[in-house]
Amino acid sequence: MNTTNHFVFDNKGQRLDYKGEIDIVIDPVELLARQDGDSLTGRIEKIAKEFKQSKAIGIRFEKFTDGRSYSIAARLREAGFSAELHALGEINQEIVFLLKRVGFTHFHIPDPGASELAENILRPFAGHYQGAQDGTLSPWQQKMI
Repeated sequence: MNTTNHFVFDNKGQRLDYKGEIDIVIDPVELLARQDGDSLTGRIEKIAKEFKQSKAIGIRFEKFTDGRSYSIAARLREAGFSAELHALGEINQEIVFLLKRVGFTHFHIPDPGASELAENILRPFAGHYQGAQDGTLSPWQQKMI
């Protein structure tokens, strides 16, 4: 049994005393295994529409190296889901930067021993070559503004 204390951090790296409710937790394995006749995109669009008024959706990571949860988060943002998106399960502070890039806003991670995440964890790079769901722009996109 895993007894590690987990804490919730927001996308600015602040530890929260999170008491909010997560309306649905998406398990990527289950979502992909559904035999409902819909494509994965169709399923994700239905979830985004059904939970449009929700405060929060969680996506479970079975392993932090499993890319399915990252993809589902990005597709939810593309489908218009704009509320809180929580990363749950087997994640750690080293991947918070990547989680932010695909649209996660909250991270449930093992206790890092601090009340906030270090700046180099949140922003390990000075810029980005590509835009992403977190609102960052590539250099060529910035020039067009």
